[in-house]
Amino acid sequence: MAEEELTAEAKKQRRKREKEATKNTALGVEKFTVEVAGVFKSDLKRLMKQHGFNNQQEVFQNPLRNVIAADFETAAQMLKCVTTPFVVTEKVSKLLRAAGMKSLEDDPPEPDDEIERPA
Repeated sequence: MAEEELTAEAKKQRRKREKEATKNTALGVEKFTVEVAGVFKSDLKRLMKQHGFNNQQEVFQNPLRNVIAADFETAAQMLKCVTTPFVVTEKVSKLLRAAGMKSLEDDPPEPDDEIERPA
């Protein structure tokens, strides 16, 4: 599309994008997209409120800067995936056992299958 065919608003927006691109290049800023599961949204908002962040970008950049600045062992510890341990209650254990036994009744094992039945 030729320059003269653009509306005044389109020309204005183009100049704005070009100016921002020049500024970002000078500052060394580039777009880096991170996709996260939607289930984190409410936790992210809570975290931002608790710690006084008003910009999601800061929440992502601060830990990243800390990991980059850390020595190798500390960074490895920081990057380690932490899962919350869980305990199977007696009630849940009984439900699982009952479901397993029902499954064996509904679909009996083959004669050569080895089945250990707990006492």
